[in-house]
Amino acid sequence: MSPLKPNFFIVGAAKAGTTSLYHYLAQHPAVYMSPIKEPNYFSTDINLNAIRPQVKERISLLNIDAFIKGPMKTNIHRAFITEEDQYLALFRNAKSETALGDASASYLYSNVAAKNIYSFNPKAKIIIVLRQPVQRMYSHYLMDRRMAVTTLDFQKALLEDKSNPSKSWGSKSLYYELSEYYEQVKRYYDVFPSTQILVLLSDELRQDAPNTIKIIFRFLEVSPDFEPNLKREFNSGVLPRNSIVTKIITNNYLRIRIRQAISNKSIKYIIKKILFKKTTEEKLSEEANNILLEYFNSDINKLSKLIHMDLNKWLKIK
Repeated sequence: MSPLKPNFFIVGAAKAGTTSLYHYLAQHPAVYMSPIKEPNYFSTDINLNAIRPQVKERISLLNIDAFIKGPMKTNIHRAFITEEDQYLALFRNAKSETALGDASASYLYSNVAAKNIYSFNPKAKIIIVLRQPVQRMYSHYLMDRRMAVTTLDFQKALLEDKSNPSKSWGSKSLYYELSEYYEQVKRYYDVFPSTQILVLLSDELRQDAPNTIKIIFRFLEVSPDFEPNLKREFNSGVLPRNSIVTKIITNNYLRIRIRQAISNKSIKYIIKKILFKKTTEEKLSEEANNILLEYFNSDINKLSKLIHMDLNKWLKIK
């Protein structure tokens, strides 16, 4: 009996709602999601040696090999799987599910993931969730603040990141690069039939989640009548409440051990609400916002034509 293979992929974009979508889809009885949300298996152009040291340390502490060999009853957010047998093992617990999914945000940015996925499964369905580029950048920046990757203000963080010559996933934040969608999306249209690609806007998922989820269920050919719990938002923009929390989350060993010790998802959610606070979007000056919008203008217009979607609202100043 041949091993089960994933037949749909949520390929990004980063910070556009893919984590929430992963959890929503996983509730469907006919959908099985990889227990490692982002295995990154098909992004074979990731330079593993260039990944930030704190990310390497965090993943090493998770002991991915032991996790895959074990029952895989919990979820891990991210790993860098390079061996096919390990990747396929992620789906061995699937039973009657007909839609098997992998949700790795690196697949959109990767130069090779689209072709690799097609070679692996030419009938695979591709889901792409896109967010207004400047909003995506800022949400990414908030995550970096939350993870203590940066302590700089938004504009200084953008400048520092852009000055870093590395373009490898995980070596820096890639604030600008990850928001330049046209070439990234085009790589999928170049190899997959358009009927196998579903492009959504993150606003649709946030503002009308029930209908958007039904659209995805139909695309995956599973029952659209199933109603998942959509009340909880995952991976949202929050910041540590104080310096003590910052010290905890920057200590990889302590952070991983606390997470492993608390397996109950509801308790984890309560603890997160205690330790972190939601933050409202930092207001950019009109001049700074204009510069960023102008930077993405051409890319947005090309993307709009590629996916046959009106994206003029992305160019409006807020």
